[in-house]
Amino acid sequence: MLNNELGFLWKICLVMTSIAINSRGIAFNLTTLSGKESAELNCCSVYSVDDVLVANCSNLNWIFVDLRCVPVTTEVLLLDRNNLTTLTNGSFQTLTSLLQLSIQSSNVHRIEIDTFLGLSQLQNLSLENNQLRDEVISFNPQAFRHLTNLKQLFIGKNQNLSEKLKDAFIYLQNVSTLSMDGSETLQLGTEFSNLTQLNNLTLYCSKVTHVTNDSFIGLWHSSLTILNLIDFERFQYDPEYFDPDTLQTLFSDDAFQNLNSLEVLRIINCRIGNENMARKFKKFINSSMHTVYLEATHYIKDYYNPNSTFGDGIIFPSTIKYLSQLNLSHFYWIDSTIFAISPGVIASPQWRRHIKLIDFSKNMLGWVGWRFPLLEASRLEKLEEFRITSPSPENEVSYVDVGLDSVKADVHPSSSLSHLDYYNKQSLTESRATNTKSYFKRLETKNSSIRNPLFINDPISRALPLKNDFLNMKFSNKEVASAFEPNELLSQTSQTSYPQLDFFPQQSLLQFIQNPFDFTSSAIWTFRLPPSLRRLKVMYTVQRDNDYLNQSIRLFQSGGEAANVTQIYFVGNSISRGTGTIKGLTNLQLVDLSENAIMVEPYFFDDFPSLKYVILRSMMNEDFFQRTSIDRIIQNMPELRYLDLTDNKLNFLPLNLFSRNSHITHVILAKNRFSSFPITMDLVPNLKLLDLSGNALSYLTDEEMTALTKHSENVPDFYLALTGNNIVCVCSQIKFVLWLNISDYLDNKGNYTCTSQEGQLIDTNVLSRDASGFYRLCYGYNYFMISIVLLLVMSFIFLMAYLVHRFRTAIEASLVRIFIKAFRPMKSSDYKTHVFIGYADDDVGFVRHTLLRYLEEDLKISTFVHHRDLAPGYTDQQMFEAMRDSWRILLVITHTFLNNYELSDIIMKYASHSMSPANEKRLVLLVQETQLYNIPGSLYDVLEDSRIIVISDLSAHLDYVHRQEIKQCLRDIQ
Repeated sequence: MLNNELGFLWKICLVMTSIAINSRGIAFNLTTLSGKESAELNCCSVYSVDDVLVANCSNLNWIFVDLRCVPVTTEVLLLDRNNLTTLTNGSFQTLTSLLQLSIQSSNVHRIEIDTFLGLSQLQNLSLENNQLRDEVISFNPQAFRHLTNLKQLFIGKNQNLSEKLKDAFIYLQNVSTLSMDGSETLQLGTEFSNLTQLNNLTLYCSKVTHVTNDSFIGLWHSSLTILNLIDFERFQYDPEYFDPDTLQTLFSDDAFQNLNSLEVLRIINCRIGNENMARKFKKFINSSMHTVYLEATHYIKDYYNPNSTFGDGIIFPSTIKYLSQLNLSHFYWIDSTIFAISPGVIASPQWRRHIKLIDFSKNMLGWVGWRFPLLEASRLEKLEEFRITSPSPENEVSYVDVGLDSVKADVHPSSSLSHLDYYNKQSLTESRATNTKSYFKRLETKNSSIRNPLFINDPISRALPLKNDFLNMKFSNKEVASAFEPNELLSQTSQTSYPQLDFFPQQSLLQFIQNPFDFTSSAIWTFRLPPSLRRLKVMYTVQRDNDYLNQSIRLFQSGGEAANVTQIYFVGNSISRGTGTIKGLTNLQLVDLSENAIMVEPYFFDDFPSLKYVILRSMMNEDFFQRTSIDRIIQNMPELRYLDLTDNKLNFLPLNLFSRNSHITHVILAKNRFSSFPITMDLVPNLKLLDLSGNALSYLTDEEMTALTKHSENVPDFYLALTGNNIVCVCSQIKFVLWLNISDYLDNKGNYTCTSQEGQLIDTNVLSRDASGFYRLCYGYNYFMISIVLLLVMSFIFLMAYLVHRFRTAIEASLVRIFIKAFRPMKSSDYKTHVFIGYADDDVGFVRHTLLRYLEEDLKISTFVHHRDLAPGYTDQQMFEAMRDSWRILLVITHTFLNNYELSDIIMKYASHSMSPANEKRLVLLVQETQLYNIPGSLYDVLEDSRIIVISDLSAHLDYVHRQEIKQCLRDIQ
């Protein structure tokens, strides 16, 4: 009987083993998933935007135009950034409906004479940044004879293409917008009389060395209203030794005398000195000129002289005596090393009645000379924007403007975009970041009629040619923020109550400038703003430490309150503390306090009930959100729509956050330290964007995934950004990994880099493409192990039955000896290495010259240091094996380790998980004193205080106390 039972068990064992082996054999190898396995066709991307068919063939490395995959009804064709070299005859003749063609940066050396045959409907053509030159073999003017309806031509930034292009003007009589390169001596002659419709001209002046009285003589009878002169790279003047007469021959003061109808003039990078530039506007007195844009007009740095540069950077009334007589509505003087603006410059009679926008961004006003123009601004009757900022590392960007514009309730989109708004869609996509900004790509596709208000109301935007660079500026961080973000604070004397004044008299203004007030222990200061002012902007301007305790401010305009002000930007300033309040901003909708070290009282935001947009990015004071809880900040903001808390080292949000802010639509929490999902989705029923990119999320729970999916069903436009998190693709989270691929509201199309159980980096979409294989890999291994266990169990039963039957007495003795053996803790002798030292690469000096000497020479113990013990090109897996084989794990926690070391998160997680009853004191921390409160909670949870050794200076030798603490933590248990 016993033999029959044992035989039956043996057969079952064989069957289970066979099943397990087959299951294991068909499981796919995880290492094959670590590479990119996507096959891309070398063909165009075709899509429709507002019934306009777009074919994007950019960045395909084409060497010739191949239209086999381009529909014949295409209206917009993008061929940018290819390697076309030659555009051959008839390249586009099948695209008879084409309205817009872009061939920028494609290494085009030659255009054959019938290249544009069949494009009689073409309206916009861009050939900028290629290799065309003034040679018949390169460019024949008759190539344009087929473009009878062309309205916009962009052909600048080529190789000395000027004379041949002028011969083509006879065929371009309908062109209204033109960009081209200027010749060495700038000369626009009679050939421009053929361009009867031209009203917008851009000249790239990198080769220009002379601008004379006759440079624009060919535009005497033209209807040109907008002129852009960009990049005078060859204009260089020594501010100490240049000859004024020589300057007149290089850039004449009467150069613009032939531009009778000009309304907008834009000059960039013409570094002849601010005063010299200001003299060029004498001709425009009593003209129709309403917008002037000057950028980088100071002396070039190669000829930098401190005294002359500083003198040229002080703007006196005499400096801009001609500019101040123009009836300007918009005036920009940007990035021109302006140090100070004297009284009387801003408030000229003409500007008081007409000016709407003044921009002195990216200058050097700082705290030296910024008050004077702000004070005078209160006298400008129609001022809506006034910008005074200083240069900053962030290029004056406090948030992504395009995204904010797209959600503002008061934005009035145009009825439709021009065809050119779809120009080079691929380049627009590439210019954005991968996380939050990709959300705006979706908005562009879904709501393509939304336009940035900048391009509706800003004359400079209308002045620029509608081409690729212009559209890229629409979505770039650098220029949009500077051009769109509003404007400035303006000022008044302090009073306990404010009188009903129209404008401040000049005498009172000068008296205040000569004797500015000093803050007392407590006061309420009253300031008058221009009646039409909408936005206040002070960015990177206050350059001294200021402590305004118990100082309150009351703002007013024409009436009792400053109700016209809707936006305040106070970014990158040095106010350290303000405990008062700001009154009068009854209609304030946006406040930006980013990049400040300011501390405010919790009630500071209670006087702004209309706030819709709150931006607190990169707060310099790390205690800001500890002293003032975020839920206290927003609790009295029932209209809140947009909250940006980017880069504030946050790792926790209150559970009831947004309980009073049900209207919120955008929450930006990027670049923080959240390791768990921080938002309760039930409290934000209208949320459209949640940005959690750049945090420390490893996975989402089933409840969180269910809540997000349910929310996306209720809010179709919902978008979640997760790029840059420490996502894991382990078997226990297989459901989460598959959820990433099937959820269409995620950034980066749900394709993230995750870490496998083996420490490999894998793309989640690669896993999702073979979900069944991933499932087999996870559970096939489990089934295999179960089979092995069953085999062992049955083998053990068989053996036990045999032993019981044959060797009963011996078995009993063996069992007694086995179970009497007591449990013991692990010792250092049980491991290969005594101590594993984890540290950042930048801290290797401290480890090698201080820590190792003590451990190896004094304590005589073995250590593992990856710089010494791992060969070049080591893998992360080798690092983990070294940790596994070490009796103690000693982590050197510094600022560099927490913020700049790529493996810090994985090493800390592995170290915390390595604690066990057999080696419960395995982990020891050597912490830099400044980083004591930045230790992750996962380490605190498994550590006793005695295992955390605080050291103040890594450059000094270990003192006696530190040595004894280290010795005690690393000693063997007796």
